[in-house]
Amino acid sequence: MKGIILAGGSGTRLHPITYAISKQIMPIYDKPMIYYPLSILMMTGIKDILIISTPQDLPLFQRLLHDGGQYGLNIQYASNPFPMGWHRHS
Repeated sequence: MKGIILAGGSGTRLHPITYAISKQIMPIYDKPMIYYPLSILMMTGIKDILIISTPQDLPLFQRLLHDGGQYGLNIQYASNPFPMGWHRHS
């Protein structure tokens, strides 16, 4: 089984801090926010994980998590250049 973490978006609700850094990299208590969904996948035994983010934020995740080997994981990355989020259609 494989896991997917969607870590994209523009973070407009958290501006101005998200102008400089992805909200998933921001710390919540003592670790980056992305560690929380990552740990849930790990606890369920999922070791193959795809992280999808924007082209400008992917290097941040790659620098933080590398290939996941240090956690016993296989992390791959994919780019989503146009995150659309949730939109209400009238």
